[in-house]
Amino acid sequence: MLYYTDALGLKHAEAGIAMALAVFWDAITDPVMGHLSDNTRSRFGRRHPHMLWGGLATIATYVFLWYVPSVFKSNMEMLFWYLVVINLLQRTAVTVFYVPFVALGFEICSDYRGRVTLQGIRSAMNMLANVLGPGLAWAIFFSNNTTVRATSVESNYITMGMCFALFSLLCILAVIWLTRKHIRDSRLMTLSGNSFRALFKNMGEIVADPYPRYVFAFIVVVTIGIALVSSLQMYLYEHFMRFGGVEKTIAHGGSMVGFGIGSLIASSLTKRFDKKGGVYFGGFLSIGCNFLLAALFLTGVLVPGQSTTFFSLTIPYAFILFALFHGLYWMGNGIIFPTATSMMADVTEINELRTGMSKDGAYAGVFSFAQKCAISLSVLVSGYSLTLIGFEPGKEIVQAPETVWRLCAVTLLVGPAISLASLALIRRYPVNDDLLKTVWTEKARAARSDTVPPQSTGQGSIE
Repeated sequence: MLYYTDALGLKHAEAGIAMALAVFWDAITDPVMGHLSDNTRSRFGRRHPHMLWGGLATIATYVFLWYVPSVFKSNMEMLFWYLVVINLLQRTAVTVFYVPFVALGFEICSDYRGRVTLQGIRSAMNMLANVLGPGLAWAIFFSNNTTVRATSVESNYITMGMCFALFSLLCILAVIWLTRKHIRDSRLMTLSGNSFRALFKNMGEIVADPYPRYVFAFIVVVTIGIALVSSLQMYLYEHFMRFGGVEKTIAHGGSMVGFGIGSLIASSLTKRFDKKGGVYFGGFLSIGCNFLLAALFLTGVLVPGQSTTFFSLTIPYAFILFALFHGLYWMGNGIIFPTATSMMADVTEINELRTGMSKDGAYAGVFSFAQKCAISLSVLVSGYSLTLIGFEPGKEIVQAPETVWRLCAVTLLVGPAISLASLALIRRYPVNDDLLKTVWTEKARAARSDTVPPQSTGQGSIE
């Protein structure tokens, strides 16, 4: 959004609409992709063929997300529709890769606590990629802040995009190669079929399942709050805190490091407090840190750029405190997401034990659908929020002080307040380790009863 508004001049509300449409389309296609993946017959398995072609298409469309042909930049209406179309194509490609990828993770690990570890490592690696990519990008690609703001220079984004595309291509090929031992020939598997009737039947069964509905409700609300903060924090760095390239790298990279650390400690928290307790811990940590930042900066206790001198050493304590609590906010979120994803894997296992049919892709698709609906709404709201609080689009625009104060208020208060409401929804989630053991015991008892021959009554027996 920052690229299309600050460098290309698109209105904030239009950028929000274009991106929200794409994310909403992405949400709709996720359950479809999950169903298709579950019912793919191939000697290369149900997941890997989609991951390969979806991954390659993701890279191809990603390049043109940044490289906008000049004909579309001459008119803002054409630029808007270009952004809509290229986002739709890019999101479709991501869906083809990502849903089977998540479902593969559900299949790899069947241990209650091990799932949190696996999903935590996945989130941590995701954040490592973000630190090496978007985190360092501020210092590498946006350090030329001499005569004009680096974030208003189009070529900076294009150079960054091409580097990211190459790196992402290598990562996608690597993950497909390194997970090849988990390929299971699906040509003889019992599958529900790829018809629309089977699709809607599967979706109906998942929605009717009482176990995941609390996870779905929780993930929608908490994602709305977190995605709102995520969409607006770039503007907070640029216009409220007035960070330079290195400061943005530290603050943004610190948020990713915080998320990664949170993802890695999620398993330990689960062992101590179970999964719901881990979610509560992460939620209160993230919400409390943003509320504290609001109390410091909105009241004027701290002013952006404030520093002190200690033995000839300048200490930018306003920046240090912002970066610290901003990183802790994302650490809390890093605890939440892998734990919630592992909850969905638990629910999927219960369904498979009771029905005898694997629907990892369908459950992953509906879970992703819930998340992306929330992201779509948040992106739309963030675009309109920038317009409502008075942000002006275009290069080298200096926003009014009251405008950037309102930006800070929305980012640090509204988003966390929404996340706070989500914690009430997860309270009734019933699945824990004991319930899973009970279901396994029921499954084993049923299997034994099916194999034990009926007792003879003695009547009509042959001596």
